[in-house]
Amino acid sequence: MIFSTFLSIACLFISSLGHTVDNSDSNLLDEGLSLPDLVQVNNLPATWSSGESAKLVEGRVMLTPNKASKGSLWAKKDYSLSKSFSLEWTVRSVNYEGRSKGGMALWFLASQSPADKALFNGPSNFDGLQLLIANGGELGPMLRGQLNDGTDSFTEENVFDKSFASCLLAYQDSTVPLTIRLAYDSSDDHLLKVQVDNRVCFQTRKAMFPQGQYKIGVTASNGDNNESFEVLEFKFFDGIVEDVLIPNVNPMEQPRLLTRIVNGNTGEEELVEKTPFEVSGNADSMTNFELFKKLNKLEGKVLANDIGELSETVTHLVAMQKEQIKKIDHLVSLIDSLTSAKNKDKDLSAAEDDTFQDFFNLNRKLETLLSEQEKIREATKNNIIYNANNSGGPHIDDVVRKLTMWLIPLVIIMMVMAYYTFRIRQDIVKTKLL
Repeated sequence: MIFSTFLSIACLFISSLGHTVDNSDSNLLDEGLSLPDLVQVNNLPATWSSGESAKLVEGRVMLTPNKASKGSLWAKKDYSLSKSFSLEWTVRSVNYEGRSKGGMALWFLASQSPADKALFNGPSNFDGLQLLIANGGELGPMLRGQLNDGTDSFTEENVFDKSFASCLLAYQDSTVPLTIRLAYDSSDDHLLKVQVDNRVCFQTRKAMFPQGQYKIGVTASNGDNNESFEVLEFKFFDGIVEDVLIPNVNPMEQPRLLTRIVNGNTGEEELVEKTPFEVSGNADSMTNFELFKKLNKLEGKVLANDIGELSETVTHLVAMQKEQIKKIDHLVSLIDSLTSAKNKDKDLSAAEDDTFQDFFNLNRKLETLLSEQEKIREATKNNIIYNANNSGGPHIDDVVRKLTMWLIPLVIIMMVMAYYTFRIRQDIVKTKLL
């Protein structure tokens, strides 16, 4: 009992929450340009016009109900574009899978566009946007975007080469329908965004729709097979719905091209992934392509307000810059210290040169003293010899020996005193420098 009560409350909360979200979008819903609930009606409303083989069957409009058939569905009322819009096509393809000359085209065209039916049962020289769902290109089933201002003519053969954006789309032979949303906002730097089941197929700011009258429709042809293109629902909003603002964290798969590279020496084969941008460019476009991918990724994050990672990266870069500034300041201070120490060493060397000069002067004085002592000794020796010869005094050898015994200690003492005098003066100089 308690569990069922809780479950009922939860369901009411969820339904009320969903109702609130729907209300915010329902204020923008243009019922005159939208299809009603097809399950509840037996005929298409008078505001819509169907053509060729298109017919309403069991809650869906079958554009190509038979083999090799065509069909179309156009809103009779033109839309007056002022600033922004969102439209949602819910479509599917059944009864066939594989390459085909057929396809389904969703149109947003200026009202003065021609009405020929050469391009998938729609105009080949149009002014506006075509979203093409087809499996006739080299890359398989895809959703492609074509822009034209009425100056270029498209054919079912060259339309695949003139797409400005695309994404892979496994749409064939699936009972589960796809919801394709097209949104445009001129106030947001002309943001054009295409989503499939709330996943981003592509987006750009290079497209611009001027203010004026536009017509909306869908056309299809299935070539020579039994592929049935069907429309289950269509809603038009005079503004940007909330689901358009979903961050681009889960984009649609993009086409990939693999190039087989054979090693001429070993014969080994390697598959290298290439993109249409790289294949169509020259050898110098590799660097440009890498730059393009990075800018495109950055633009996607900014457009989706998914800037958390970018903010962290910028913060990290600022922190690294501050750390580098600290290291540079430390390096500058270290250089200044080394320069100062070098200057001090020069001063110390000069002081040491002065000290050594004093030592050399002292050495010269000692040499002079020894020379004078030698002279005195010679004179004394001569006197002693003379006295000895005249008076019979002490022998010359005894006198020399006694003088030597006194002079050697004196010389040693003077050299020790000179050494300590040198050391003391050196320490005094170092103390002054510090």
